[in-house]
Amino acid sequence: MKDAAHFAPGQLNYCVEINDPQGHYFDVSLRFVAQNAAVLRLPTWIPGSYLIREFSKNVLEVTARANGMACQVVKHRKDEWALSLTGRTSSAGEPIQVECHWRVYAWDLSVRGAHLDESHAFFNGTSLFLVPEGMEELPVHLQVKRRHGRATDHHSFGSADWQVACGLDRADGEPASIGLLKAGGDISFKADHYDALIDHPFEAGQLQTGFFEARGVPHYFAVYGADEDLDIARICRDLKPVCEAQIDLFEPETGKAPFEHYWFMLHATDNGYGGLEHRNSTALVCSRADLPQVGVPKAPEGYDTFMGLCSHEYFHSWNVKRMKPAAFVPYRLEAESYTRLLWVFEGFTSYYDDLILARVGQLDEKAYLKALGKTIAQVHKGPGRLVQTVAESSFEAWTKYYRQDENAPNAIVSYYTKGALVAFCLDALIRERTQHDSPKSLDDVMRLMWRKHGLTGEGVPEAGMANLIEAATGLDLSDELRRFTQTTEELPLHDCLRVFGYTLKPEYEQDAVSMGLVGQFTEQGCKVKQVYNGGAAHSAGVSAGDVLVAAGDRKLTETTYKRLLARAKPGEQVELWGFRAERLLKFKLTLAEPQAKSWTISETDHRDQQTLLAPWKDHA
Repeated sequence: MKDAAHFAPGQLNYCVEINDPQGHYFDVSLRFVAQNAAVLRLPTWIPGSYLIREFSKNVLEVTARANGMACQVVKHRKDEWALSLTGRTSSAGEPIQVECHWRVYAWDLSVRGAHLDESHAFFNGTSLFLVPEGMEELPVHLQVKRRHGRATDHHSFGSADWQVACGLDRADGEPASIGLLKAGGDISFKADHYDALIDHPFEAGQLQTGFFEARGVPHYFAVYGADEDLDIARICRDLKPVCEAQIDLFEPETGKAPFEHYWFMLHATDNGYGGLEHRNSTALVCSRADLPQVGVPKAPEGYDTFMGLCSHEYFHSWNVKRMKPAAFVPYRLEAESYTRLLWVFEGFTSYYDDLILARVGQLDEKAYLKALGKTIAQVHKGPGRLVQTVAESSFEAWTKYYRQDENAPNAIVSYYTKGALVAFCLDALIRERTQHDSPKSLDDVMRLMWRKHGLTGEGVPEAGMANLIEAATGLDLSDELRRFTQTTEELPLHDCLRVFGYTLKPEYEQDAVSMGLVGQFTEQGCKVKQVYNGGAAHSAGVSAGDVLVAAGDRKLTETTYKRLLARAKPGEQVELWGFRAERLLKFKLTLAEPQAKSWTISETDHRDQQTLLAPWKDHA
């Protein structure tokens, strides 16, 4: 990489070398042309995950050369390196050829960071790529190289070919497909600018891969870590109608997707779960036990949850990757970007993920209603919904939602779950009030938002949703929207479910009473994880971190604890003993009514012809 082309003005040339998988280090280099100064920066957060993650903590040994001579690198801030280029030019005004090198420690097997070992390589660009200040709009060339294996190498690093999944266009002009990275080989990509570079995760290793088309668009599925009998053909077969339904929702006439190809990248682990959206791909984590097996007709119990995750992240291709809050246009990755609209971009997506599965038959009505009831239970479980509005939850994601502690249930509400219920209530109100004249639904709002904000790139104003709803449906729901999102009033779930002929009722734990705490049993006793405000434990002075060891004169075991909850009555007092650090304390709890563990949604005898699971065009 010493030819002049790699120092061409107007281009950033990155190279990622996989040299030390045993130490979990990527070696990264950058070549560019500067005029008189250069400052390198690294993002502090990754879009879609609203927490300052300090990616720079994993960057080591930043060095630089200018016109072939070593130059000083000074770290000015946690995420900023200044290069001293004085005296490195042969004549006044002549461009300076800059070559930088650094190492990145990669041992975060999540969707947000970077991970490298002998079996695979995964990274997000926000973890690896320093960028020269002011050059973010330059086109990018990316080369990924893999060294030859050694006789001492374990797993597949030494000799086996690695499959490559990445949504970036290939630099050699080859069409998008699963690539190949041989030992001692390389593969190259191109990006229009730095923002595009860091919005395309990279996965390579011994992958299991699948393929399908949705509305003519190639979709690739790449899996690392799954069992050998993974039925990836079934996953692709089940995802195809889900993807097509979402494309049709936003473009019912053209059926045109907003990308030329799409990539699902999945890490199968023992018990992980999560996903992160990108412009034409998603990085996913799930338990391998939730994935289907070849030759086993019945899918695992967690398969619907996994499919909901895929549906959720795919929906983000429109809702947050292209339709964004104005605060995200453009992304400013050096510091927090605050918005009160995550209940739209995450909450509405959480509403549609399972709804789309139901529309295409991946979930039957009973399973969908059970999932909706579970969402209702999650929102109602914690007192935090009576303290924090869903708009505040969005704004405070950086400090509260992504930094949850033992008091989280008492202090916050999730903009995912409550946002999904806000979407449901809005959908019900729109359908109910427009059913006789010009039937509308929340689908119409999403399509208008796509035309006004997705296709144009114009961010959604903080107070813009009421106007969008009215323009799409003719309804002024500004007062309802204010109550749903800016107050802690309970949502009108009973009334909204009646629109579709359903009733809502709580289902309680088998326990006769509640202690108002969450605990985990160890050899020492029951360690208290959380205490609910207003509950029996709170009133008695029990705190998170206490270890409960006895009830009355009996040792407190998991068995005796369950028996106590099953036989006691509300209002009855129980005496508990526990340790706080090294102090022995006595607590007198007045037991309370049990909490609802779930909410059951059932059909009424006078069910309306409307159906929650279908768009209006299917039943108007």
